[in-house]
Amino acid sequence: MSNSCKEFSISENVKNISRFVDGESYYNNLEDRFNIPWRMTLERKNYQCGFYLRCEKEECEARKWSIETEYTLKLVSQNGKSLMKNSKYTFEKPKSYGWINFLSWKELESDYVVDDSIVVEAHVKIINILDSPCTETRAQKTFLFNHTVRNISRIKKRSNYYTNVETHFKIPWKIQIQRINGFFGVFLRCEKQRFDSKSWAIEVEYVLTLKSSNGQRLSLTGTTTFNEPTGYGYEKFIRWDDMERKYAINDSIVIEARVKIMKMTGFEDLPPNVKLSGIVIPVGDREYSMEEWMELAFGC
Repeated sequence: MSNSCKEFSISENVKNISRFVDGESYYNNLEDRFNIPWRMTLERKNYQCGFYLRCEKEECEARKWSIETEYTLKLVSQNGKSLMKNSKYTFEKPKSYGWINFLSWKELESDYVVDDSIVVEAHVKIINILDSPCTETRAQKTFLFNHTVRNISRIKKRSNYYTNVETHFKIPWKIQIQRINGFFGVFLRCEKQRFDSKSWAIEVEYVLTLKSSNGQRLSLTGTTTFNEPTGYGYEKFIRWDDMERKYAINDSIVIEARVKIMKMTGFEDLPPNVKLSGIVIPVGDREYSMEEWMELAFGC
């Protein structure tokens, strides 16, 4: 689809600048423009202020898309001072793009922050949008699971919350929520155990998403390789109070993991799967087949 003169702007007043810690990012709410969700990201990392434009158009296994853009990111102070930078980028998946060192954090606080706040703006021109069928025919090992977390306010400080285990491609997975140092952390966990010193590895791409029943969502992506029972994700996904204020409805949120398995090693000589049909084992509020229970219990 060809585009002409598709331009838009988004703006946000970011408050409480002084409480930002190293590694923290701030995301404004999603804003739809031309049926595409966008947001901005302000980040404090290694004494620098990072500033990014983020496209949140969701990936689809059946189609490929690209959005060619020209954009300007701008800081605006109440004292009348402003700083802006221009760039071009073609988005082909949900991603942030901009400047890791837009300016130093010290300069931001001394020259631009007034009353502990700063206005951030993004001015975007869409040059072209392509949305075409995917030509990739290779079968992908992908899966999606989500979970509604109720009574989110009852999760205590310095504690963790875990979803029930779900088995996908004979591997047990779950999602972990962490509340530490005022942040909402989210992690994808692989729960496959090691036995008889046999090594294995699972290379994955993943998207972790926080959702609200009012349509707001926040997604962060990552890649990692699991070779033991552990979790990977983001310990500073969002401020806990921002999560409660922006995403919790009736004290509930939805967390989601979308996972693509890129490569598996150490599974080649596993014995053929033996079907034990008809046998169901209850665990908590779920029921597992004998195959699933054996995988969870013994990692076989």
